[in-house]
Amino acid sequence: MGAMWSLLWGWWTAGTQVSSVQYAEDGDLGPEGDVADPTTGLTLRHRTAMVRTWDMVRPDMKVHGINFFLTLFRAEPELQTRFKGFADKTEEELKTNKRLAAHASTVMLAITGLVDNLDDVTCLVEMLNATALNHKRRGVPKKDFELLAPVLVKFLRDSLGSAWTPIAEEAWTQALKVINTVIFGTYDSS
Repeated sequence: MGAMWSLLWGWWTAGTQVSSVQYAEDGDLGPEGDVADPTTGLTLRHRTAMVRTWDMVRPDMKVHGINFFLTLFRAEPELQTRFKGFADKTEEELKTNKRLAAHASTVMLAITGLVDNLDDVTCLVEMLNATALNHKRRGVPKKDFELLAPVLVKFLRDSLGSAWTPIAEEAWTQALKVINTVIFGTYDSS
């Protein structure tokens, strides 16, 4: 199983490392910036766009997290019913619900962990495996991850406005496909 994860995630560390602390400017990426990884289709330009866009979310993760979950529940109302603590709450009640704020912060921190560890395949896989096992134990169906991915992309697009680029859209969409592949593999093998 480890070899499969390495293959799937090898693109994260191919060539130049990207982190939230230091990454190249678009003009500094050189010709390698547009070379697509054969496994994922992501380029260094895509990975850099992911870091940059998440760096705009990072300063206010709790607010972004709550707003993301409100967007998710509007788009996929059945997902709200999976949470005992706010299944029957209105959107107005959810805006100030401490339980939602805590869960939303946890999710935003998990995404931050993925973005911050783009150069550490082992850590990324462990984080995704833990997420998958935690959700599977609680009876969360794999389908929920499929529902979440496009809503997250839409949320980022809407929240970041002109800072959201076609490259960012491609990057996050493709990365979430790979993330779901790892999570689904863990669901299926456990």
